[in-house]
Amino acid sequence: MRSSSRVSQYCNRGFTATCTVAGRIPRFGILLIFAVGISVAYRAASAAVSENDVTIAARALGFMEKPLTGVVRVGIVYESDRPQSFQDAASLQKIMDRGLTVGGLSLKPVMVPVGGVAGANVDLLFLVDGVGARASSVGDAARARQIPCVTLDIDQVKNGDCAIGIRSEPRVEILVNHEAASRSGIGFAGAFKMLITEF
Repeated sequence: MRSSSRVSQYCNRGFTATCTVAGRIPRFGILLIFAVGISVAYRAASAAVSENDVTIAARALGFMEKPLTGVVRVGIVYESDRPQSFQDAASLQKIMDRGLTVGGLSLKPVMVPVGGVAGANVDLLFLVDGVGARASSVGDAARARQIPCVTLDIDQVKNGDCAIGIRSEPRVEILVNHEAASRSGIGFAGAFKMLITEF
């Protein structure tokens, strides 16, 4: 019952989770399924990042052991040679330019071509789709700077080039590459670890 009470604390902080009792949690992992007070529309895998996605990511970052606070410079990393990647990055920039504030974080976008990620003066990396194999430099930058990397491109989380992945369809999930997160100095606080999928 103590574990269920801790999970409820997170539900009351902006995450409406499926607060299942511990005995019913599958052994193979625990998926975070929650709503953030907004409807999540269908988004095809190749579509641009939505405001819903950004909100989910920002709320999750608030539960890091060393959470980001205040004004956060978000490096939007894209592949300049791929038009769709640039368009996704530009769409994300527009979302943040509207003055998006989530859970005490004020997100300020900085467009960063993947070739310039090593020198980017940012607090967080948001990797859009289409970067491909060059995402390895994003992982290197995150480790060197000890900053989080977030993406909707789950393949980049699986291969360790970005630590945190977000899914909003068919349900909302947060996926964490444990090794990549550890090497970037990222950990999640307390019972929130029960509500993410690690691999």
